[in-house]
Amino acid sequence: MLDPDISTAAALRHLSVPPSDDPFALDRRRFLQMVGLGLGAGMLAAPGASVLDLTLPGLDPSAWGAPIGPADGILVVVGLYGGNDGLNTVVPVNDGHYHDQHGVLAVPAGDTLPLDADTGLHPELTEFKSFWDAGQLAIVEGVGHLRSDFSHFASMAKWMSGRPTTVPDSGWLGRWTDGYLNGDKDLFAAVEVGNSVPLHVIGQRSIATSVAPSRPDFGVPRSWRAGADLSLFRAVRAMAAGTPTGSWERRVGAAQVDMLDVAASLDSVVPADGGLSGTEIVAKLQVAARLINANLGLRVVTAGFGDFDSHAGQPFQHRTRLRELNAAVGEFYRNLDPRWVGRVTLMTFSEFGRTSFSNDGLGTDHGSSAPQFVIGSTVRGGFHGQRPSLAGLERWQRMPSHVDFRDYYASMIDGWMGGGSEQVLGSGRRDLGLFSSGPTAEVTFPPTTIRGEFVGIAPERLYDTRDGTGGRTARIGPGETVRIKIAGAGSVPTDGVAAVAVNLTSIRPVEETFVTAFPSGQSRPGSSTVNPRAGAVVPNASIVGVGSDGSISIYNDRSDVHLTADVSGYFARSGGPSTGALGRMLPLSPSRILDTREGVGAAASTVAGGQALRLVVLGRGGVPAGGVDSVALNLLSIRPTEDGWVTAWPTGAPEPATASLSYRAGRVIPNLTVCKVGADGTIQVRPSHGTVHLVADVVGCFTSAGARLAPVAPARLLDTRSGVGARAARVGPGREIVLRVTGNGVPTEATAVALNVTAVRPSVQTYLTVYPDGESRPTASSLNPDPGEVSANLVIAKVGAGGRIRLFNANGDVHLLADLTAYFV
Repeated sequence: MLDPDISTAAALRHLSVPPSDDPFALDRRRFLQMVGLGLGAGMLAAPGASVLDLTLPGLDPSAWGAPIGPADGILVVVGLYGGNDGLNTVVPVNDGHYHDQHGVLAVPAGDTLPLDADTGLHPELTEFKSFWDAGQLAIVEGVGHLRSDFSHFASMAKWMSGRPTTVPDSGWLGRWTDGYLNGDKDLFAAVEVGNSVPLHVIGQRSIATSVAPSRPDFGVPRSWRAGADLSLFRAVRAMAAGTPTGSWERRVGAAQVDMLDVAASLDSVVPADGGLSGTEIVAKLQVAARLINANLGLRVVTAGFGDFDSHAGQPFQHRTRLRELNAAVGEFYRNLDPRWVGRVTLMTFSEFGRTSFSNDGLGTDHGSSAPQFVIGSTVRGGFHGQRPSLAGLERWQRMPSHVDFRDYYASMIDGWMGGGSEQVLGSGRRDLGLFSSGPTAEVTFPPTTIRGEFVGIAPERLYDTRDGTGGRTARIGPGETVRIKIAGAGSVPTDGVAAVAVNLTSIRPVEETFVTAFPSGQSRPGSSTVNPRAGAVVPNASIVGVGSDGSISIYNDRSDVHLTADVSGYFARSGGPSTGALGRMLPLSPSRILDTREGVGAAASTVAGGQALRLVVLGRGGVPAGGVDSVALNLLSIRPTEDGWVTAWPTGAPEPATASLSYRAGRVIPNLTVCKVGADGTIQVRPSHGTVHLVADVVGCFTSAGARLAPVAPARLLDTRSGVGARAARVGPGREIVLRVTGNGVPTEATAVALNVTAVRPSVQTYLTVYPDGESRPTASSLNPDPGEVSANLVIAKVGAGGRIRLFNANGDVHLLADLTAYFV
């Protein structure tokens, strides 16, 4: 029973290209891969050229890696791609279920290398057995990701990113390197020995250097000291230094300078005659050892090989792969200078294990968990984790996972690399205790999150492509990403801004599209913020982290669209400009404080265009009677007679030229708004055209006793189309999804989350209510989608029992998505 999936090699190719919004974009990271470092890397000098010869004009030794500190540990990570058969690697020799289920594939007990009375190693793993006997091999059993996925691509992406429930935009080792370098340039902090840079060593600000496991056929000849070559290198460095910052020439030149510096630094690593094995993984680990010996500043070295995907012919295939792995580890330590042995830990990973039952082709299929190896002189040798039981399994069922792979990673980061697992993998990770001691040098990471307090302002329009507000006077084209300046615009200060509360409105695209807002300088996430419909005006609010340049990025997928951005407040970084005492979120269960259909909060009558309605917010729906700066409201327009918009603003302030909600005739449209409260405890709400019923549900307020905001890059927590966060099925009428929102980077003490909730093509008109688990479902709505359309709304959801929220669908059936943009803690 073969899993329908792309091959291991194809999955690895897809996960070895750094994300790019624009395939024609050129920056240093992309160019390093395009012109050598991702196509074979290590463009070494000819024999005899020395990295110590600094007579070459312009050679920049600051780009080389500095020697690592005396107490820094080095981590070598070996990927066993394709899915290693853990049962035939660490063999349960006395388990009758193993022999029955694996059948002729089972390794006879007498052939194994005994570890204890019940366990043996595959006979090819003689080097591993030596480490076991020396007490320097840890075997971590039952490792997997608890959200099992049996696609090579999807599972490999989870293992490489260290994020099992979100769209991968970076790798776990890359994010560790981000924090370790903290913005410094170092081409040798992390290296992949191979011909590409895989996802797990791609950070959000850093990327590993790749080094080919061979003597390259391209390099810098000895003649670089004279003649045309010297002129060429001078020209390259001049182009890097003498052209405007951000220009195409500057980027190309800077990338080429990096390339030349890498080439010079690596010259002595691989000798002229090569001396490398003809077996790929053996050669890779030989080069890895030599790189470490050169003391270039390496903290992370990765390499991988395969294919372990043994659907058929497993007895020969698996034995061959383990023989290669064993030889590679042996050669690594034989090439490693003894002075470095105590500084190195080697670990393995594989995207999944294999099934306990053999198939009809002398093979096994994609499984759910497998043991992993950790080797090192300070490793606590022995078994860790829990071996999965085979009892009661039916054919094609998978073994349970007992160790979350992120706990495995966290144990390596905190136990060996000096710390940072919370920043890399999120809070709540478990230390498996794999080390008796580790390096004494701790890595100081930036704070786990940037937390901010809300500063409410009267709404201001900072961007409008129709009239040039914000600097653009044209529609945003398909596939285009634009930046909106936030810091220093309008009433927003020039620095200390962590995030912004912004209402985005798409205006009459030719066809359906989607728009994504995200912090500038970060990779675009696989989520949407606004879902524009052809010919319509569609709003959606968002809380967006502000990038280091003070901007947010807006991506438009297809069609041309006009866009406006109205800001109602910002979140000031802790330690930044003073926010006063009222900038913290007090989350509330949704409560209806206005409904002009029923006379709640105002007369039971439609509101005419141009008529301002004064709404009392203090002391209602859980909002305190005093000490409140702003309120978070979900506004709804109910079947207006004309198209128009609603403006909300604090009583006593001038009415702004902004929209808090854009409505369409005959439709029910919601939009969340954060509105500063007037001195008398009220706000003003005014529709622009026609007559309309208005509804407002309060979901939170900002006081002195609440929680601070922590913005995140948008991350998908729920997608019922693909099974993220819930089973892959449409949500039926009267049904609820219980979604855990803590974990996966959200701490357990979080009191609320900001989610962009999207309804995908409901069968009938319906409404959705998001509320905390453990509380009664309120009479309120969070989203009011029309049949056949894709619509979204920002939801600030109070976190309920066990870190969970509930999403209720009233009518018909619908697919639901939820993208995290921030949390409050």
